[in-house]
Amino acid sequence: MPSIQTFNDFMTSTGPAYLTSADQVINEAVKNTYAFSRLLKGKTSEQTIQGGTEIRDVIMFDDSRTYDHYQPNDTFTWRNPQVTDYVRAPWRFHIDHMSWTDAEVELNTGETAASTKVAYKRLKRIKEQRMWTSMLNGFEEDLWAVPSISGMEDESGKLPYSLPYFISEIGQNFGGSLGLRGTAPYTGTSNASTTVMRINPFTENRWTNCIELYDSAKLNPQNSAWGDVGSHALEGDTVYNQSGATANYRIGNLFHAFDTMMMRLKYEAPSTRTQYFENPNLNRQMILSSRLGVQQYRNALRLSNDTLVSYQDAAYSSPSYAGIDVTYCSDLDTAAIFAASPTSTTTTVAQTLTGYNGADADASNGAFVNFGTEDGAYTICRGPRYYFVNGNYLTPIFHSRRYFKQHEVLRHPNQPFTYVQPVDCWSNLFCNSRQRHGIVSPLAATGT
Repeated sequence: MPSIQTFNDFMTSTGPAYLTSADQVINEAVKNTYAFSRLLKGKTSEQTIQGGTEIRDVIMFDDSRTYDHYQPNDTFTWRNPQVTDYVRAPWRFHIDHMSWTDAEVELNTGETAASTKVAYKRLKRIKEQRMWTSMLNGFEEDLWAVPSISGMEDESGKLPYSLPYFISEIGQNFGGSLGLRGTAPYTGTSNASTTVMRINPFTENRWTNCIELYDSAKLNPQNSAWGDVGSHALEGDTVYNQSGATANYRIGNLFHAFDTMMMRLKYEAPSTRTQYFENPNLNRQMILSSRLGVQQYRNALRLSNDTLVSYQDAAYSSPSYAGIDVTYCSDLDTAAIFAASPTSTTTTVAQTLTGYNGADADASNGAFVNFGTEDGAYTICRGPRYYFVNGNYLTPIFHSRRYFKQHEVLRHPNQPFTYVQPVDCWSNLFCNSRQRHGIVSPLAATGT
């Protein structure tokens, strides 16, 4: 049998498991961190594998209260409230491939059957390593992609939901216990008419994520003003205040924002009838930030202590809050997903409260229509963000019929010496509670 046919059969009949320790290839294409795998960690196939025409779950936003008081012999008016709604996500289709040529295989064929087998296994591993690295890096980049209504929300779109689509810093003050919430994602123009997984967050206020602000001009715990928490007026139509009218927000240091965020994200079940309430366990809670964000938090920890953790070790190797690691997410170093002014403007937004309040979405100045990285020159609020993600309520779901399916080797008639083996997967990122996630965002409230 010709060598190329033998290799093609070998690629088709064998999976990604290796029977011997073939020579390793140093993989320099890897990312520093993978948040996508953290969302899958510890979850069963029942939680991550589904079938059907779409991904769907039932959710209850309101109890439509039927509780009342009565006197004996009262008559009652009975009601049957319909309180459930569906959150839905379409399947998204992903594909990658491995390819090789006649010459590539023939030149790797050994003199004996044993040496040929070793050469085939090594070549196969190289091809698979490149393809799987490409595919998993693609999933990770999809996780931090710029929100797109047409690409993510529409049935005809191609893109899976990204984490910023569910956890938005485009805020609105709903008042009371709800407070400042992220509504629809920022898409570069407007978010007023956007739904998230077919539900309107402006009418279902609990279908929103929590937002806390920290004063990015107040980062030194040794400063006498570190513990001050001030009330600051944020004008309407700005990044954190989409309500249209000026609203007052209490803004303090980074630790204050973390404290408040954790209180808002923790939902305690009553001591009775616990089977009807969600598990309040925060065992899958994550705090994700960029390298700059983790280092900023680490510096604040150092400056808050009289001595180092160890007299001979200056490292805070795993900075944490409430026992939850503040985790470095390398894609956030370069993710251009935050509201920014156009690069065509002659001046950037001043990092002060006045500068921030002047950068609104009014069409007359057009200051709120672009994207930037967290420290980009045109980003309206520059500084690290901290994503509080509860992995119990954000899960990549895969279709049971297309879970990284490896297909037969193909040969194109116009490229007779090249062979391709595609691998495809159907999935989407699924969120079944937005209010259990949050973002801590910067605002130079006391900047000058």
